[in-house]
Amino acid sequence: MRTLKDYILGKKEEYKNNIFIKTETKNYTYEETISESLKWSTYIEKIGCEKGDRVGIIIPKSIDQIKAFYSVWVLGGIAVPINENGKETEIKFILEDSTPKIILTIPKLEEIIKKIYPQGKIILVDELEELVKNERESIGADINKEDLSTLIYTSGSTGNPKGVMLTHENLVENGKSVAKIKELTSNDCMYSMLPYWHSFALAVEVIGILVSGGSIGITKNQRTFIRDIQNFQPSIILAVPRILELIKANIEKQINAAGEEAILGYKKLLEIAPLVKGDKANYVGKEEHNAIYNMLEEKLLTKIKASFGSNFREFISGGAGIDIALQRYFTYIGLPVMQGYGLSESSPVVSVDNVSDYYLGSSGSLLDWLLKENGGDITFLDEDGNIGKNLKGELLLKGSCVMKGYWNHSDASGKAIKDGWLYTGDVGYYKDEKLFISGRKSNMIVLKSGENIHPEPIEDELKKSEIIDDVMIIGDGLKNLYACLTISEEYDKIHEVELNTLLKSEVKRLTSHLNSFQKPKDFLVISRFSVDDGTYTGTLKIRRHKIYKRDESKINEFLEEAGEK
Repeated sequence: MRTLKDYILGKKEEYKNNIFIKTETKNYTYEETISESLKWSTYIEKIGCEKGDRVGIIIPKSIDQIKAFYSVWVLGGIAVPINENGKETEIKFILEDSTPKIILTIPKLEEIIKKIYPQGKIILVDELEELVKNERESIGADINKEDLSTLIYTSGSTGNPKGVMLTHENLVENGKSVAKIKELTSNDCMYSMLPYWHSFALAVEVIGILVSGGSIGITKNQRTFIRDIQNFQPSIILAVPRILELIKANIEKQINAAGEEAILGYKKLLEIAPLVKGDKANYVGKEEHNAIYNMLEEKLLTKIKASFGSNFREFISGGAGIDIALQRYFTYIGLPVMQGYGLSESSPVVSVDNVSDYYLGSSGSLLDWLLKENGGDITFLDEDGNIGKNLKGELLLKGSCVMKGYWNHSDASGKAIKDGWLYTGDVGYYKDEKLFISGRKSNMIVLKSGENIHPEPIEDELKKSEIIDDVMIIGDGLKNLYACLTISEEYDKIHEVELNTLLKSEVKRLTSHLNSFQKPKDFLVISRFSVDDGTYTGTLKIRRHKIYKRDESKINEFLEEAGEK
């Protein structure tokens, strides 16, 4: 099997009676789900979709969204998933850039899409069940592994997102590699809130589970997420750090409600857990510590762990780096969190840790597609221009999951891929067969929710105010963005209360058109930047690391008051 079509058709027969999709109201088998997808293919082809045509998919996470992907891929079309909750301007840009012939969507978005992209044919997925009732199942188009399958739009430094071109081979090999390293079987159920316009969930759930014959749990919304863990009995939960923080808060709420004895026991358990669990798999603790831990675990955590179901094995954290303290917490209480690493440009998963050989703080073991025997490899480019696997520097990747390039951006493609190597922009090193990522070469901010944000466009918007002299946006690894502002000299003598009122109004006005996650939650006024103290370059560009260093204590105090520390 070489293409997504091969897997979709093949797994329909291989796992026909297996449960594929679990929802709040009904479970669907492989045969039911894929048969319906193939009828969608026939209908979409009938109204004009041909091989190579783009098809917009603007649908909330649901069984219908999965059917949409499969129906497009079987035809040799190119799926263009778009955030259904995105700003109108962002949806418009992606539609105009990708020029889809057909758009699969939901009723509440129909009028918006008609207004911003009138040339597209709109199909409402709510109506497809009736429309395809008498359709035959499509046999699909002739597809090669090098053919494009998907455009994933990822944030661009200019403010506009770029479409990452992923081929059938890219997604097939990534899904297969994930299934292999996680040892997925038909008994596995995967569950998450991550959307399918996010490449992590697309590759791991929509393809990785398909490969293995397992099932996917799809909850109704964020409010029902924790409740449905018990309903779906997942073995693996995909999560971003923000979701893990919510689960931790829910656990601690249960402990606090159990009374003083439980609270004291819980504190004792967390105190000795490092001596029992350690940071590596197969850590051997002292016998007296093990006995105390086991007693407290049985007394305090049995009911809590049972709420995750008898099949639960692990969380996989991806989309944003996880704080090691949070990872330790879950691992210490027997709900292990395995960190993964990837980027859309690598389809996306590069590495992930495993319960059997984890190393907390690492991004885990390399996936199969990066092994030399499979034509893959990794290396690092250090600050002095040296290249080698034993160096610390920018991570470079080569292999079957490296994207084809950026849609309509051959210049950016040439910068990202050189001589077959993908320049990730992430700095790290490789040690003890584990990948460690220590930061980003670029200025991109990754929130705890997994949103990728380039700060420059937001900074440029705020600098339009006559009150604001310059700006540095912060938020990497945090729940929200924050603006560190410097004030124009003519406003130096304004009273602090009045100044804060003016700034609050200006920040709100200048960011009103942005997505909610791009809006700074609060701001901090700091000293002006200068060439003399190194916070400006000679050409008056801000030096972020110098500003952090200069104002570190003030920024940390501000973030602590904001509840981020």
